[in-house]
Amino acid sequence: MKILLVKVPSNMHVVLPPLGLGYVASYLKKKFDDIEVKILDCLKEGYNFNDFKNYIVKEKPDVVGTTAFTMEIDAALKCSKIAKDVDKNIMTIIGGPHASNAPEDILKNDNVDFIIRSEAEMPFYKLIKELKGEKNFKDVPNLGYKKDDEIILNEIEFLEDLDELPYPDYELMRFHEYPKMYFMKKHPSAPIVTSRGCPFQCTFCSAGKLSGKKFRFRSAENIMEEIKWLKSKYNIKEFQIWDDNFTVKRDRAIKFCNMLIEENMNLEWWCPNGLRIETLDEELLKKMKQSGCYAMAVGIESGSEKIQKDMKKFLDLDKAREIINLAKKIGIRTQGFFILGYPTETKEDVLKTIKFAKELPLDRASFSLFQPLVGSEIYENLKKEGRLDKINLSNCEYSKTSVLPKGITAKKLKNLQRRAIIEFYFRPKVFIKFTKENLSFSQIKEIFLMIKKYLIGK
Repeated sequence: MKILLVKVPSNMHVVLPPLGLGYVASYLKKKFDDIEVKILDCLKEGYNFNDFKNYIVKEKPDVVGTTAFTMEIDAALKCSKIAKDVDKNIMTIIGGPHASNAPEDILKNDNVDFIIRSEAEMPFYKLIKELKGEKNFKDVPNLGYKKDDEIILNEIEFLEDLDELPYPDYELMRFHEYPKMYFMKKHPSAPIVTSRGCPFQCTFCSAGKLSGKKFRFRSAENIMEEIKWLKSKYNIKEFQIWDDNFTVKRDRAIKFCNMLIEENMNLEWWCPNGLRIETLDEELLKKMKQSGCYAMAVGIESGSEKIQKDMKKFLDLDKAREIINLAKKIGIRTQGFFILGYPTETKEDVLKTIKFAKELPLDRASFSLFQPLVGSEIYENLKKEGRLDKINLSNCEYSKTSVLPKGITAKKLKNLQRRAIIEFYFRPKVFIKFTKENLSFSQIKEIFLMIKKYLIGK
């Protein structure tokens, strides 16, 4: 059996290794001796849909599995149709955030045979086992499928012991061929995930629904073995921790840092996905720096206390100020994530966020326009209010307006986003440091595309 795992064509400008597909691939290869697995990242390869079709014709896979965020779901459905047009016997599977949070919508499509919600490694293996055997799908966890025109969604299960997972298939991902990310200092740089699950309540996020509310984590020893293996096999110069909540379990984070120090790995690392500020303190930051951490992103979202409560983020802004100043003092670069245009915001709330961002000694700041992520609490609320009826969710990008706060037009909100970016970055202390960083061509290209999309809107 030939299995093709696909990152679909899209207009996303940030090109990242498909780590989730890498985990699925390694799990399948661990369980089966008689299958062939390939990963195709259309974004990295620069493939359009015609290129994808030619690839399918050439490779003749038996199974095509795609992963998609909401903004990619139309592309994933199109890829499923292309596969079926080439050969109606190809089994099509869609996973990822949108499939997890809107399964019925996807399964209504005739070109989709199965969806996998939440974690995919073990369910994908059990699905392939049934496709190779008795085709009894009722006991495959996380699976969605159709039977006699009825949509069936099996129960969700999460893997408790993440140490049981094999490392993602870095060879199939070819991670070393990906361009340097905006903060990245050295290359090759390997992405790793050390935990899953989110116990927090943020209304704008669907992570807890996607990966469960329970925080599950790999042991420090297991992570260290992966890093040692990556350094030995691929000669990595640094690594990135892609977790949403790496520092939630403080003693594990401290232990991991101590192990890096003791092993004298001579590797730098950073956290690009946004740490919870409440989980950080001076001792932990110093340990992170001592063990090689040179940068981190933090989720701040708003400089308005009212919006912090509305979002159920509940961040103490004084605590945020304290931690960002500590990081600067210790020597860790920081990036702040901010959301503009939350449905209950006023113009004054947005201006408070811009002002707060400028008051902090951040090296970078991302000002994203609010988007109603499928599966989030605010999405469900807006849907009940009828405020999503005219919104094309697959067209929702962080540079575009979608749901607007009452009293703020799309033009005004986009102008506020431009103002935030210009006022933050075009200050001498930020701009000079930014231009002095050792940026590669791919990083400069990424930054240019971001400026074009966020400021010009193209």
